[in-house]
Formats: sequence, C-alpha cells, structure tokens
Amino acid sequence: MFISFLIAYGQQILRYGPTILCLLTGTFLQGQNSLNDCSGAIEVCGNGAISSNATGVGLQEIGSNACSSMEHHSLWVKIEVTRPGTLGFTLTPTSRNLEIDYDFFIFGPNASCGNLGTAIRCSTTNPLASGQSDNLTGMNELETETSEGPGTQGNSFVKSLDVLPGESYYIVIDRPIGQSPFDLEWTGTSTLEGSPFPEGVEVNQPNDLIECGVSGSVDFNIFSTGGQITSQPQTLIEYYAELAHAVDRVKELPAVYTSTIPRKTIYARVENLLTGCSQIVNFDLVIPPGPEIATQITVEGCDLDRDGIEIFDLDALQQEILQDLSPKDHTIEFYRSLQEAQNGLVAVNSLQNSSGGTFFARVRKSDGSGCYSISSLELNLISPGNLADLPTENLRIKVASKRIAVPVTPGFDYAVNSPNGPYFTGPDLRDVPPGMNTLYIRNADLCEIGTLKILVPEFPAAFSPNNDGVNDNWFVSTGNYPVLNRPVRVFDRYGKLLWEFRVNAGNWDGTLDGHDMPADDYWFEFSLPEDLVLRGHFSLVR
Repeated sequence: MFISFLIAYGQQILRYGPTILCLLTGTFLQGQNSLNDCSGAIEVCGNGAISSNATGVGLQEIGSNACSSMEHHSLWVKIEVTRPGTLGFTLTPTSRNLEIDYDFFIFGPNASCGNLGTAIRCSTTNPLASGQSDNLTGMNELETETSEGPGTQGNSFVKSLDVLPGESYYIVIDRPIGQSPFDLEWTGTSTLEGSPFPEGVEVNQPNDLIECGVSGSVDFNIFSTGGQITSQPQTLIEYYAELAHAVDRVKELPAVYTSTIPRKTIYARVENLLTGCSQIVNFDLVIPPGPEIATQITVEGCDLDRDGIEIFDLDALQQEILQDLSPKDHTIEFYRSLQEAQNGLVAVNSLQNSSGGTFFARVRKSDGSGCYSISSLELNLISPGNLADLPTENLRIKVASKRIAVPVTPGFDYAVNSPNGPYFTGPDLRDVPPGMNTLYIRNADLCEIGTLKILVPEFPAAFSPNNDGVNDNWFVSTGNYPVLNRPVRVFDRYGKLLWEFRVNAGNWDGTLDGHDMPADDYWFEFSLPEDLVLRGHFSLVR
C-alpha cells in the first residue's frame, strides 16, 4: 500500500510517496535544493509513478544534447535500477491541448551532477508542429532512434533504455510551451516482475492522538505512533512540527511534544535505511474542548462577625459554574491551586472557612472521556456596612422578664451582646441578663450589621409570700443599670392600686394594710427610659 503526502513551498505543492510526486509550481524554501536542478533531483522509489507539473527553471545544466534545446520549466528526477531489462516511460499531460509541449533529456548511466556528459536520450518534438494527434511523449521498445527534435522532427517517442542493476540515471523533464501537470508511467521488461527501483517505505496512516487538557495545553507522546506508521524492518522514523522541517530534516522533535492549540499536525519522516527511500506521513494532535463552563467567578462573603474569616460554600456555585450544562452529566471538584486542579490532586472540601483568595473548580465530563475544564473562583471577604440604627418601636421589639421579642423578618438575624452570635431569626430571645443589653441585628443578604441598646428588666412570674425565705417578695430589677425614680405600681384584677415601689429599690410582700392578699393574679406597670411603659401580670401563690 502506498501513502502520499503534501509538501508546501510557497506556491509549490509536492505530493510525495514511494510512488507519487505531484509538483504544481516552482518556488522553494531557503535550504531546500531546487527541484529544477540536478542537486535537487527527486529520487524515485517503489513503482516510481510520477504525477507532476514542471514549473520554473534553475541552473542551465542540460549541456550537450542532440535535441538542440535547454531548460525552460524543468523537473529533475534520479532513478536507480534494481532489475535488468528495458526501461521506458509514457508522459501524459493532464491537458490534451496540443499546445502543451513536454520534452525530456536523460543522462547516464552513473552520471553525476558535476559530470553529466551528453544526453543519451532526448526528445524535443513539438506536437502541433509535427502534426501529431496527441501530446504524449516518452520512451518505448518500438522506437529505434535515441533522439528526436526539435520542433517538427519525430513523433515525441525515442528508444527505451537497456538497464542493469546498480545503474543510475538523471531524467530532466522540461516544458517549453503551455501549462499543465502530467502523469508519468514506467514501461519496459524491467517492470514486468515488479518495480525496477529501490524498495520504498511501507507506511500506514497513523491515528490522530487525542488527549484532554486544560487551557489548550497537553504533553503528547508522539513516538507512540511508530508502531502504527510502519512495521517494516530497517526503518528510521523522525518527527517534525513543520512539513518543511521534515523535508529538510531540521528541528527534529523529542518524544514528548507540548501542544497548545486544539489541532496540531505532526509530520513523521520514515526512511528505509537499506535503500535510502523515504516518505512523510502526518497525523494530528487533538485536544478536545472541555465542558463549556464559566471560566471565572467572583464570590463575595460577608464578614458579619468581623473576625476576618467566613464560611464559603463552593457547592452553592455549581449552577453558576456549569451555566447551561446538566449537573448530572458533570463532576465538580475544588482545588487550592491551578496546578493541583490540572493534575486532579488534593481536592478540598466544598465548605471553606476562608479569609478569601483564589480556588479552582475542575469540571469533568461524566462520559468517561476525562475531558475537563477549570474555572477560577475568586473569594472576596468584605466587611459589613452599617445597618441604619432604627428606633425600637419601628422594629416592634418588645421586652419582658429576661426576654426580648423581635420581629421575624426575612434576611434578618439577631444576637445579644456579641457580634459573633449565636444569631437567631426570632421571635423570642430568652435568658437575657437584666440590665442594658446590646442587640445585634444583621442582614446577610445586604452584608449590613447594626446595634440597638435595650434595657431588659427582670421580675418573677409568680411569688409565694410564706416567710420561708424563698421567693417571698415580688420585685422589678434592671440589674446593675440604675433607673432612678421609676415607680412600679401593683393592681388587683379590678384595677385598684395596691402597692407602689421603686425599680431596684423596693418590692411587694403580698399584703395590703398589714393583711395578706389572697392567692390570685395581679397586674403591674412600670416605665422604662424613653417612656416605654411595661404592663403585665403575675401570680401570688399561697
């Protein structure tokens, strides 16, 4: 099986294989010998079939010939013979227009570029001038002359070569008139039992290498394709990043190649070490795209307790990271560094107690391909703003004995005497110490926090005045916060004033005019600062 490949030199494209060469135009990269010159001659291997278009002229090297011509648009070909017999060829222009005129010259056997000698075969017949019905040219066993032309002379064909193994020849194909590619087919008895030229390289088209990566970067082991490319003994495989490098054999690649584009073509030059014949095949390094996720997300955490640390729930970012992708088709892991995310090492918990910084989410397809993408998560810890201090009555906050009743408002939490909490959503905050307390109010959604000073009293819900020394008096206390001249009034169920005393300075022993009052519910009222009047009831137990 023969595999061809393309070489691009500016406007020139060469199709090489062990059997095929296709030349369309004639400009060359620096460092590459011109195919228009002897030193740049194409060495034929395999069955030697050539498909080309001689274009441009290099040095005038034809020298002595019996066909009275020189180079116009020339292509040099070198053949080495491995089988004896006759050797001819038929050159067929792609265009059958008779204005297309191809000539050829042959030097040898065993000529060298510096000592070509006289052409042993040549044909410069012009198809139109000689009245031919086609524009083919070449050598065959029916002809007897070794040269013909120019112009009107001959029929464009000359006698085949008699060749022996080990001989080499240079063939110059020239096109003085017109523009058309051509095909060249070898003929003669030396071709009957196989190719008369050195064995080519047995190559196969390798599969592309496909590796998932991130940010378009993957290390590929390009040498792993060697077994696919050829199993032929005595062969050498070299790898190149550019086709011109493979042709000139410069900048050979090591085994590991780092690709940074979604699809990169690598060129493998395969040489038969016994014959020197070579061929270039190519394959692609493919980096499939990972999941299409948000590449960067900024998360703000509110430091409501002002301790410089906040809990960030990275799992809560799942849908923002995935965008329109389905969570069931993807796996998300979190990492502290980009390198750890790329290598899939040391994943961290999704709940992070952090002062801020950058984390990375690795999102992997669940289809087994292993392709993944990475999203950068920027965690910003911000200090809370000030929640406007609101009057107590606007917040509808109520106080009772060692209790504060707060409204249940979405987004608001409350804590007593500590900005670090614990925080409650309400409504009842119990076991509040009597006296002046600080109520912390925060709104996590707005990252705001405020405070209120609230005076909380203490008074028993019941008392038993039986002189046992336990709970014998009913009182009202504001702890160590002084409240001057604030009267407490006690009423029976009918509203009759029974007793009056001062907050923190008196009490009621359950009597009126020296007589014990009956067990019953009694009512009270007293005023606190800011004219807040507290009313309620308590029980006297006998």
